[in-house]
Amino acid sequence: PVYTSATEGQGVQGLLHGTRERRTGGCACFERERRMGEVTVEFKSDLPEEQHELVVRRVQVVPNFPKSGLVFKDLSHVIGDPKSFRYVIDLFVNRYRDMGITAVAGIESRGFIFASPVALGLKLPFVPFRKPGKLPCESVGIDINLEVKRAGASSSSFGKDRLETHEGGINQGDKILIMDDMLGSGATLKGACELCEKFGAVPVECAVITELRGMKGRKMLEGYSVYVLLQEHDKKQ
Repeated sequence: PVYTSATEGQGVQGLLHGTRERRTGGCACFERERRMGEVTVEFKSDLPEEQHELVVRRVQVVPNFPKSGLVFKDLSHVIGDPKSFRYVIDLFVNRYRDMGITAVAGIESRGFIFASPVALGLKLPFVPFRKPGKLPCESVGIDINLEVKRAGASSSSFGKDRLETHEGGINQGDKILIMDDMLGSGATLKGACELCEKFGAVPVECAVITELRGMKGRKMLEGYSVYVLLQEHDKKQ
């Protein structure tokens, strides 16, 4: 099934543009001017039709965020609705139940929201992949080179990041499901795969809810299996 999630004009919050300073009682307050976007995104998924429709209606589509040319899918109302959240988690649990997964890794921070209940549903260990300096005990990490090219841009921006996890959290031969909320550039998920391999473990699949297609993250993850629950539907197909 294919259903549409849209901006505020169709019942879902649109893009917030700009700020205006307003002073009240000597204090600086800020009002955000709300501008209705005109972006409509259609999704397809493996969810049963009724569940799919409910989940998609909870997705907020925000054009030109976090950068111009991108269409962000905010999942706040998906996880804020117990029924929608349960449908999403149950689908992942059922998908991976018989795939021989031995642990579920979640990427800080929003990946924790989905990876933790999936691990619980699978009765498997949850392994947090954290940003540097967050773990108190001995840890193993990997540096990530970030290269982000915006849709339509002629040049890329570069940066560095790092993922770490506790020593002993993953064992050689483990089969790891890696989870995050969204696929962007793919650099962080690729780093998570490489961190698993550093332990001698196998990254079985990278699972996310949505993706920013304009950032071409799937190309970064070539050679690794990627599963996107809510895939954008191409109307030309």
